[in-house]
Amino acid sequence: MLRIIWIACCIAFISNKAIAQQDPSEQVNQLISAEYNLSVLATKKGLLTAYQTFSDENTIFYTPAPTKVTDYLKNKPNLPDVMQWKPIYAKVAKSDEWGFTTGAITWQKVGSPKKYGEYLCLWKRDRKGEWRMAYRAISEHFEPYRKISVDFESPANNKYRKSRSRARLKQREDIILSTDQLYATILKADNKTAFKEFLTDGARIYIPGYNPVIKLDKIQAFLEKQDINIESVEGKVDRAYSGELAFSQGDAIIRQGNKVTKCYYIRIWELQENAMWKVSVDMYFAK
Repeated sequence: MLRIIWIACCIAFISNKAIAQQDPSEQVNQLISAEYNLSVLATKKGLLTAYQTFSDENTIFYTPAPTKVTDYLKNKPNLPDVMQWKPIYAKVAKSDEWGFTTGAITWQKVGSPKKYGEYLCLWKRDRKGEWRMAYRAISEHFEPYRKISVDFESPANNKYRKSRSRARLKQREDIILSTDQLYATILKADNKTAFKEFLTDGARIYIPGYNPVIKLDKIQAFLEKQDINIESVEGKVDRAYSGELAFSQGDAIIRQGNKVTKCYYIRIWELQENAMWKVSVDMYFAK
């Protein structure tokens, strides 16, 4: 038994060492390859097989409610016959064990109209160093998407402060939760101020029924023109081991005139040079 444990520890050490030594400029390419392989497998073997292959016991699918993949797939969900997607924005953490992809997606059941939307997937490496889906969601916008330029970002370097304390890691997650709470508080008071303070200049927002809007000034102009007001209630968070990327999820309400849409939201947070946390992807999808 001791020998088995020792071998397992050695394998984990070698795997983690290999990840740590990965050339930072190549890190995002491995993530994009995982996303590409997922889509190819879906085309060749079907979406169910692809999902099973690239998920693990911790994977959460928004269906639209957050659901463990083991519960979702064992109930033989009514998956689309055809689903195609392409990542257009992706980023990997310095620790190379945490990253996300997002982009346009279409899906269709035979005999039904094609549907359009944007997907967002948070990826994590498993114990063997393989990329596995952690969270995956789709925001439907009911119209063909427009072309958006591709932006895949690897970290400039892989230098970061390592922490082995669970208490310290929990404290770092609490920072994201409190920041998300503050964002929600200001959203309730004044959307325009909240966006200015908490969105990056190049942020993208996904609102159900609309194509993605990219860049802060365009987001502010769009939401004002469409008379859209957003409120959110924070839920859970996740953060890369290296600390500079994070994820939050929760409930939201989108008001547009007399129309009220109850939603879930997921956000990608990025640590700025001034040590402030800001949102680079803000996705909402109807319940």
